[in-house]
Amino acid sequence: MRYERFMSARFRGECLRVGIADAQALSSRDLGQPVTDHRSSWVRRARIGSIDVFIKTYDYPGVRDKVRGLLRTTFLAASRAERERQALCWMRERGFAAPEPMAVLEQRRFGVLRRAVLVTEAWPGTPLPELLATTATGERDALLRTLEATVESLHREGFRDGNLDLRNLLARQTEDGSWEVAKIDSPRHRLVAAGGHHDRRARDDWERLSRSLTNAGHSR
Repeated sequence: MRYERFMSARFRGECLRVGIADAQALSSRDLGQPVTDHRSSWVRRARIGSIDVFIKTYDYPGVRDKVRGLLRTTFLAASRAERERQALCWMRERGFAAPEPMAVLEQRRFGVLRRAVLVTEAWPGTPLPELLATTATGERDALLRTLEATVESLHREGFRDGNLDLRNLLARQTEDGSWEVAKIDSPRHRLVAAGGHHDRRARDDWERLSRSLTNAGHSR
């Protein structure tokens, strides 16, 4: 697999044709540094050429997995990897901090999803749980205020995440000392008309985030 050749084509909505063997090599558990490792999904951090990337793979190896793939992601539906790409592109187009999606690969047989891969450029931030645990009180309060303002702005723009946990948030301090929060892992997102932010999906986002903060020993 010539990674440089593949990775040089940044994803901008065009169709990328990559062989099945190449997709399997790119999504191998042996590639890069482990980040998460579940039975049917995993994330690896790797350096390809001069670019630090995260490679997230969704796999459907067994009969039950294939049925799940059939129900969720037939040829008429986008894979979780593609849904995450759509969410990241939507956020970046509107000025929100988010990793840059570089490519999505889908391996299908008769329209049924077998494997889906999302490649994103590494965003220069730190997982929010780690920051909240190690940041001094004053800065931690500022970080929490930025988090709330970011979620409210996303809601006002019409974004409903459906997966709003601390573990799916990154943050960093900018040159002027302010905080910037980025959302990752949004395959369940929904888009609604901009302006409103008190609907059921928005409330569900806040409730899930509040539970996540409480479980980590923090509060809104």
